Amino acid sequence: MAMLMLIGFIALIALPSVLWLYALADVIINNFRYFSTKIIWLLFLCFFPPLGTILYFLIGRSQRTTYYPVGRIVIICILIAPVVMIIGYFFYSLGQITFIPEPPKSMQIQI
Repeated sequence: MAMLMLIGFIALIALPSVLWLYALADVIINNFRYFSTKIIWLLFLCFFPPLGTILYFLIGRSQRTTYYPVGRIVIICILIAPVVMIIGYFFYSLGQITFIPEPPKSMQIQI
């Protein structure tokens, strides 16, 4: 059962996320003939991730004028993100990071 859940996670979440991140990095790093084309692809990838990723790999990659590799950048982001999340959770559990600040003492109601 655990192996089936792992395969489902990889197929439904991890792989599409990596492909989307790769497409996003590819649009950001490479140049297009017109800057407006780059902006349109960025907006399309951000607002419609699944469809935007598929269309970018089918249509958008041929519109680039430069061909810089982005695989190394994507791998670094994939490896750094969990480390940052673990560190953030560690500090949150210690009480060093809070998302809802305490109100000032002058505003608190004393019971």
